[in-house]
Amino acid sequence: MIRNIVFDMGNVLVRYNTDFYLRGYSEDEKTLLNRQIYLSVDWLRLDRGELTEAELISKIKKSLPDALCGDAQRLVKWYEQSEPIDGMEKLIRDLHEYGYKIYLLSNTSLEFHSFREKIPALKYFDGEFISADCGLLKPDERIYRMFCEHFSLTPNECVFIDDSPANIESAARVGLNGIVFYSDVALLREQLIEKCILP
Repeated sequence: MIRNIVFDMGNVLVRYNTDFYLRGYSEDEKTLLNRQIYLSVDWLRLDRGELTEAELISKIKKSLPDALCGDAQRLVKWYEQSEPIDGMEKLIRDLHEYGYKIYLLSNTSLEFHSFREKIPALKYFDGEFISADCGLLKPDERIYRMFCEHFSLTPNECVFIDDSPANIESAARVGLNGIVFYSDVALLREQLIEKCILP
């Protein structure tokens, strides 16, 4: 019996689109900025809680030409340029009203605690669990076990919704039911109806 619905954040609750953040740059600049920021090892360290945002920005500035240094802070603070996924808040409210417990499980930095107010749907959540607080990143199976232990949840009573098939697959190995989210809230609602989670 499903009792808990667990949501990822980026590209599930809010848009995370590095192409959008890098709009307006030349192709060479986009390649450099993407490599030094979003595709870097330090970006993973940020989400694991090993680096602060200020430390990451300082490191990035040292690796960029002077003309781009001023953009480092804006690009690292991606959440200031993101908007909620249309229709997701209503779906979550419906799940909440039907009596499900709602949780967040996301790879994100410690800055989440300061920008979470930008995500209106979180007012329906019963708990939030982020990678930077526990030092683990999806798809490491340990993060799902730690999440369930933290909230005293039984894995097979949870449905996990994430835009990454790799994250859904690793969660399934721990016992969570999973749905890959393809940026289509209407389709997600249909899938929840098919699983008899929504009427």
